[in-house]
Amino acid sequence: MPACAFNTVHVRAAAGRSAELGERLRQIAEAVRTAPGCLDYTVRRDPVDPDLWTVSGHWACAAQLTEHFALPALQGFIELTSQHLARRLDFDH
Repeated sequence: MPACAFNTVHVRAAAGRSAELGERLRQIAEAVRTAPGCLDYTVRRDPVDPDLWTVSGHWACAAQLTEHFALPALQGFIELTSQHLARRLDFDH
């Protein structure tokens, strides 16, 4: 079944923290991949801008995409700024 819902988060690393940010994003993605309806959840570092990371989710349906926003693992995105790993997050869904 092809994905019918997508979400993307662009995350800009705090100065000197890009490697740590990438590891934390991979941990979040690993936890989210087990959510019902998750077809894929990837983390990619921009090849030109090493401080920019993109996290993309592909979902079986829009309802499952919406449900994933309540997952405890997504608290990790909020913690990125409080832990000074990220200085900017842009969400698209």
